[in-house]
This record gives sequence, structure tokens and C-alpha cells, in this order.
Amino acid sequence: MRQLLVAILICFCGHALAQTPREMATLVNTPRNFETLPVDYYMLIAPENEQESFDSTFRRLTPNDVMAKQKEKLAERKNISILRCEQCALPFVQLDTAANIKFKRNLYGYWRAVAIRTLQFTDSISYNTSLFYRNAVVQFEDTADMLISITEDNFRVYYKDAGKEKYHIVTDSKYEFAAKRFLLLFKNLKSEADVWQVGIDDRGRLIINSNTSYQRREEGQSNVYSTTITQVVLEKLKVQQLHYKEEKKNNPVPGRRVSPN
Repeated sequence: MRQLLVAILICFCGHALAQTPREMATLVNTPRNFETLPVDYYMLIAPENEQESFDSTFRRLTPNDVMAKQKEKLAERKNISILRCEQCALPFVQLDTAANIKFKRNLYGYWRAVAIRTLQFTDSISYNTSLFYRNAVVQFEDTADMLISITEDNFRVYYKDAGKEKYHIVTDSKYEFAAKRFLLLFKNLKSEADVWQVGIDDRGRLIINSNTSYQRREEGQSNVYSTTITQVVLEKLKVQQLHYKEEKKNNPVPGRRVSPN
């Protein structure tokens, strides 16, 4: 389960340089904050029986090169089809567009987790009985500690199990930021990038979602949509920030607000 809970850290230049677990540990000498959040915190869910329309709206907001990174598998047997999507850019439950990040530079900094959890959202539809059932639960909350450092083109993840003293590096990778809401993480080949949804809430905290979606459709009988989300919510540490180059285009693009209500 904990292998699902991977997050991001990036090393800094100049006075904020921190490249080893020991150096990172010097930034944190108190226990991390723990935040209890609603299961649907900054999440958008399709209205009842409107999943296809909901998906179409977000498909228009998702660049083709981001869509191409997700991994889909379709299995069909008689009148049953099962579609599984990993590293999903178009999950059935979406990160709220109100959290869209206007500028890449807003990601830069040191971040520390306040919530590390796994969420599951499931909609079940029966065509025979016209019944609709929705379930949303927090499956797991991790008490470990996590630090993230993000620079202009690189990120690094530090993770420390509860009760342990030392951090270890989970991820050290390059990334790209796309459409104000996606992080594409890659080592060498961009075609093999992992896809995460990211946003910043109204308290300035970074939200990172990694999505896996599943659909089971029995023709004329039932339809089940399920999304499992590995979510990390992080607050920014007050340490010296990396200097960044000014972006060529400094004007934000208005984001579309989609509401499930």
C-alpha cells in the first residue's frame, strides 16, 4: 500500500541546497502537522447518471500529449467490458479546477505533507431497477513523514516511516507542468512519464493526486465507475526559495469551473 504513496522532492541551488536525506532532515526538527480532510476535499464528482458528459468536459481541458501518457487496458467477454486506466489523466473523479495553478513557479519550494491518504469513489448504476449508488471512502491514511522540493525542472521525494529518524529518497526525477493541473514525471523518456494531477487550495497548500480508474459495463444491465486516488496534501515550508527565470508569458489563462451540483 505504501508504495502507492509516492510524492515529489527537488534539490535546490545556492543557500537552499539540500541534496541528501541528512541535509533534508535539518530542515525539520518538529513532528509534521496532521490534517483531517473530507473525502471529497477539492474533488469534483459527476452528477448522477451524467458521467459521460462530465468526462467530455474534462477531456477538452486535457492536452492530447497528457492523455497519451495514461495506460489503458480493455478486456471484453460476451456482453461485459472492463476498462482499467493507470496513471489516469481522465479519472471519473477530478481534482477541482478551482485549484488550478496559474504559473509553474508557484510549485517551486520545499513542501511537507499534512495528509497522505488513499481515497476511493464508486458509482454503481442498475438499468433494470433504475437504482444509483454512490460510495466515497478514505481507505488508508499514512502517518509517515514526507518532504517535497520542487525546482524549475527537477523534483525529489523524501519519505520517513513513522517512528524512524532518517528520510530516504523515494523519487528523483525531471518533470513537466501542463495545462495548469498536470505533472508529468519522467526519468529518461517523456513517452513513459507518470501523470499526476496537481493543484493549490485556498490555504496555499499543494494537492497531488495519482489516479487509477476502473469501469465495468454489462450491456443493458449495469455500469460501475470506480476511481482510486493516492493523495498527498502539503504545506510550504518557510525556507529560502530557489531563484527562477521569468516566464515568457506572464498572463494566466482563465480556467473553466466545473461543478457537480
